[in-house]
Amino acid sequence: MGKVFSNTKVARKTFFFDNWRCFCSGFMDPLPESLALVIVLRMFRAPIWIKSLIFASGFMGNFLTPLTQSLVARQKRYKTMDFSTAYWFIVSFLVFASTFATSVVSFSILISFAIIFSKQPIPLMEDVYGQNYSPQERGGRLAITLNLLLLSTIVFGQVGGKLMDLNLQNYKLVLLFVSLAAMGTALSFSKIPSRILPAEGGKSMASSVKIIFTDKQFGMALLWWSLSGLGIQIMGPLRTEYLVDSTNGIGASNAFTVLISITIPMGFRILSTFVCGQIFHRFNFIAIKLVVNLFLMASVLLFFNTKIKFLVALASACSGIARGGGEIIWCLWVTKIVPKEKFSLYMSLNVAVTGLRGMLSPFIGYGIRQHLSLAQMSYFSATLVLISSFGFLSLIKHPRFTTMSTAE
Repeated sequence: MGKVFSNTKVARKTFFFDNWRCFCSGFMDPLPESLALVIVLRMFRAPIWIKSLIFASGFMGNFLTPLTQSLVARQKRYKTMDFSTAYWFIVSFLVFASTFATSVVSFSILISFAIIFSKQPIPLMEDVYGQNYSPQERGGRLAITLNLLLLSTIVFGQVGGKLMDLNLQNYKLVLLFVSLAAMGTALSFSKIPSRILPAEGGKSMASSVKIIFTDKQFGMALLWWSLSGLGIQIMGPLRTEYLVDSTNGIGASNAFTVLISITIPMGFRILSTFVCGQIFHRFNFIAIKLVVNLFLMASVLLFFNTKIKFLVALASACSGIARGGGEIIWCLWVTKIVPKEKFSLYMSLNVAVTGLRGMLSPFIGYGIRQHLSLAQMSYFSATLVLISSFGFLSLIKHPRFTTMSTAE
């Protein structure tokens, strides 16, 4: 059942530099969910709105992708990876500048904008995968690439956490490493073969959004995906607080916080990413999503209903399995239902909707937290995921969601 990859020069070059791109960008991944939160909590003693801003910044970046994607498509001079290169040079500069920040506000703004810019290449890479890889190899190649990202995230997350355990002032050294890696990401983007985005991707943001309502199956799939995502993400920033809080939580060290929030889930993401990458083109993606939802429910119910460290670790493993499989199908599901000329357009909408609910989720989560205990919130979260699963079941037999890409 081995994966057969095409041997074209473009596919090989794309795969090589995309691997380097993901390895370097993995240094950035621990910031919004762990390292940056630890810095603002323990170095700057940040208020709730700052913590929400940091956690939501990646989703803010996602939300803006239809706008930036439209601007990229409207110009007819530069290729998609030229823009991706520029985005990540900006990321490198902003992270470097954050090491000189003297207040929680300036630090948070610089880091948040760095995270926002780092998300803009996502729909542009969808066009690259559609043009440079065959439908049968996209899942397998992307699984390997994402696993390199996860490995670098695990290693750097642990190194960063331990450096800050030795001396919290080492956060500046940690951010310098991130800045250098972001520069490496930019250089890798510059080497990936790409094209000028075609006219099909040049709709205005307003006309692009209409597709969500005119393409009913696509719109319904986005709705159910958003509901499960909202259910999990309202608990996202609360996980770190639960780990570090010595009164109502576990009172974990920086290293153990990184272990639970990054190392364990990332390790299991590697496994599930590989498995889902191999089977993605063979199965109805909705069936895979339903399995992912089961692991999501298990992870949130277990995590917030125990203080036993082994069970918390098991919950993190379930979360990693769900996120790994979920990331593969999230990255590639639009390739199942639309022609390749529209991959970037539809992906930008997928990313934007993900960004919208991601921006809202931490604020909703903290709002609900004022009225419910963490255990009660975990049941509410699992209920939203369960409703989402029934919604996906209503779509699973639709002929549009076949096992092979419409782009073949």
